[in-house]
Amino acid sequence: MNKRARNRLIGVTAIVLLIIGVVLVTTMQSNGAYSKSVDDVLKDKTLVGKRVRVSGSVVPGSWDKGSNPMNFAIKAEKGGEGGVIKVSYKGAAPNTFGDGVVAIVTGTLQSNGQIESSDMITKCPSKYESATGAMTVANLVADKDMGITFTKVTGYVVPDSLVAPGSSERFKISDKPDGSGVTVSVAYAGAVPDGMTAGKKIVVSGKPNKDGTFAAAEVAVDAAQK
Repeated sequence: MNKRARNRLIGVTAIVLLIIGVVLVTTMQSNGAYSKSVDDVLKDKTLVGKRVRVSGSVVPGSWDKGSNPMNFAIKAEKGGEGGVIKVSYKGAAPNTFGDGVVAIVTGTLQSNGQIESSDMITKCPSKYESATGAMTVANLVADKDMGITFTKVTGYVVPDSLVAPGSSERFKISDKPDGSGVTVSVAYAGAVPDGMTAGKKIVVSGKPNKDGTFAAAEVAVDAAQK
């Protein structure tokens, strides 16, 4: 590469880097939020009164979907110091919200350490499990009076059945991908796995309720569908 071409390349690279920098600054200014970790927010008192964006794992049992605003707590996903941040959220909870799900909230940090937010998205964890040995939905329904305790059931997510946690039925599973087969309603408060969409084959671990629903302790995508 001759000197002129090298200088031209350096100049183009500098311009590209400048543009990237301007875009990043503009993005930050447009939403007015500082991206911080849970530990950063807990330690930095200068953030009080400012908009912050922070992600953390929803503390199990800390939320009540029936309240308005919905209050819950988040903690560092990995390697944090163990502190939690309380969040007061005004808005509809994402269908993927639940115990242990990673919630990314944007809002104003209050003097009491709580974040008041109306902007939240969730990140679903990846989780797979083999369906080998699991009962089918039809077998579960047929054997509902046989005193089944803890078991695994495999089936397909019924289209449009997934709702936000807090209700007695979180989603439905069927023996058929289109949801036209035998179905059962699943009660579940945890985080649904990444890729759990309509027609996806999943594995649900738990036990039947007397009302005919299935109380799930864990939900995973069938490992054969990786």
